[in-house]
This record gives sequence, structure tokens and C-alpha cells, in this order.
Amino acid sequence: MNKKLTILFTALSLIFMSTPGFAQEGGGESTYFEDSFRDVSIVGATAVGGAVLGLSTLSFVDEPGDHLKNIVVGAAVGIILGVGLVAYMAATKNKNKFEENSLLISPDEDVQFATATRTQWHSAKHSAYNSKSKDPSLVGYQFAF
Repeated sequence: MNKKLTILFTALSLIFMSTPGFAQEGGGESTYFEDSFRDVSIVGATAVGGAVLGLSTLSFVDEPGDHLKNIVVGAAVGIILGVGLVAYMAATKNKNKFEENSLLISPDEDVQFATATRTQWHSAKHSAYNSKSKDPSLVGYQFAF
């Protein structure tokens, strides 16, 4: 039984922890699958790390068999920390993209684009667009009965 469990664990580790190699990567953009796989890997790694820390506490007690729940508690804490880390990375992902693109703003443009300024800018653009005369002949109508 123990040998089968070891073989199963080794096979699953090789299947899920290996990353495929590609000769040419994309343009630096990660896909949804790659992001999801990275997130699951982070949560799994923190769970394993927590379980190892829980396992290490067994050497400090008199009866290690009575404290096996430390392994599960360590894994649970690792999962919670991993999910927190993944959530933080997801929340700051777009912020980092905006900060990278903020370097593209020319010095002539207003860097302080606060909410009030943005609202005024959108209102001006919207009213300028609506003030243009639209030719109704450009709209095609088809009626079928």
C-alpha cells in the first residue's frame, strides 16, 4: 500500500509540476491558462510548505502520533496564505500595467489626471462628439414582413 501511494504521488508530481518547454514564447503576454496554472502552483506550494512546517513541529512533542493534526493545520495555513498571495497578485496586476504605461505619458500632458479632471475631460469629449451633425442617410433601414 505504501509503495503504491509513493508511486501515485511521484506520478502526480511529475504530471502536475512539470512545465512544457516551447521553442518560441509569445510576445510576453501570459495566457489565461498560464496564469491559472501559476496561481494553482503557488497555492499548492504554500500548502506543501505549510505542511512541512507542521511536520517539523512533531519533533518538539513527546508523542508525535497524537499531534498529526499539526500537519493539516500547517497545510491549511499555507493554503490561506497562498490564496491571499494570489489575490494580492491579481489585484496589483492591472496597477503594474498602468504604472508601466504611465511612463509613456509625454511631459506636456497633465500627469495629475484626478477624478474631477477625468470627468471634465470625458464630458468635453462626449459633448464634442454629440455636437457633430450626423447624416441620417448613413443609417440603413430594412423592413421585412
